[in-house]
Amino acid sequence: MKSETWTIQQVFQDRKQYKVPFYQRAYVWSLEKQWPLLWADIKEKAEDRLAGTDPAPHFLGAIVVEPQKKAGLKGVDTLHIIDGQQRLTTLQYLLAGIRLATRELGISDYDTYLAAVLDNPNTNTMANPEVEVFKVWPTFSDQQPFQNTMTADTLGTLKTRYPAHYTQQGSLRRIGIVHPPALNAVCNFAEWAMDWIKANGGPVAVEALVMAVLTDLKVVLIQLEDGDDAQVIFETLNGRGAELHATDLIRNHLFMSVDSAKEDAQSLYDGTWQQFEKTVWKLGERRGRITKPRLEWLIFSAIRAETGQEGELSRLYTDYKNFAQGKSTTEQLKMLDVRRPPAFSSGAI
Repeated sequence: MKSETWTIQQVFQDRKQYKVPFYQRAYVWSLEKQWPLLWADIKEKAEDRLAGTDPAPHFLGAIVVEPQKKAGLKGVDTLHIIDGQQRLTTLQYLLAGIRLATRELGISDYDTYLAAVLDNPNTNTMANPEVEVFKVWPTFSDQQPFQNTMTADTLGTLKTRYPAHYTQQGSLRRIGIVHPPALNAVCNFAEWAMDWIKANGGPVAVEALVMAVLTDLKVVLIQLEDGDDAQVIFETLNGRGAELHATDLIRNHLFMSVDSAKEDAQSLYDGTWQQFEKTVWKLGERRGRITKPRLEWLIFSAIRAETGQEGELSRLYTDYKNFAQGKSTTEQLKMLDVRRPPAFSSGAI
């Protein structure tokens, strides 16, 4: 792997998209915890700039990504987020909120700068423009509210799209309703940005605020290289969370590699993979001194049978990627197409 210190501007510049893998949880940062703390850090840097002081960099931690190979000329460069999806997604909500705030205030001088870190250009050269236009693309459950919120050109558009989430006076409701995180984040960042800009001189404050986000916030960006095991790295970085299994990464690899022109991801999931979401496949099965979920044993044995090669269970994800190279998702799933869970017994499958 290789690591570099990048500003947020460097993270989001150029035509690229950071994708949240299928196996990762939904967006969970909130108004009660993370957003106000991030905003306070940004305000401090922006206020330093207004005072003529050169702000010290503020590090947000490490982001780990896995670059994906592009199949042809069309499309943007894609990187799977192994660690850091909450931060990357929040930064997009923050920048979107600032853009809506400046538009609300009639300050258009910085719209181009914000567009460069929010929108991928040249949709005519994209394979799927509706998705590839975004710098970050979330997991399945977050995609629709993310798209609805991030494509809103004004705060008024958000109110039109989510009328039940606003009061009659036009403010975001605070009691008795759960907002989609995308809507909640963008609206709060927009409100904070408008208040701060109005209190600090208008256009000059916008420049200080945008510079604080794009150049004063930094991350250590770690890019995996060929041979790096994303599963091991994710588990190392998230050791206190729920255990991540090789099958979670394999599931992600399967459905991220769907050729949408020839295959339907939902049909493939419903027809073959959905059965493996049942508890019976997640139960631990012991083989000698090793206990792994039953599905890992199935995939491990299936690869051995298909390739005739030896392998190590600790490198199941890497072995699977090698096996899957050049195969369609449909072809990969044929190997696992079982009608019912097999009768497992210790020592054999």
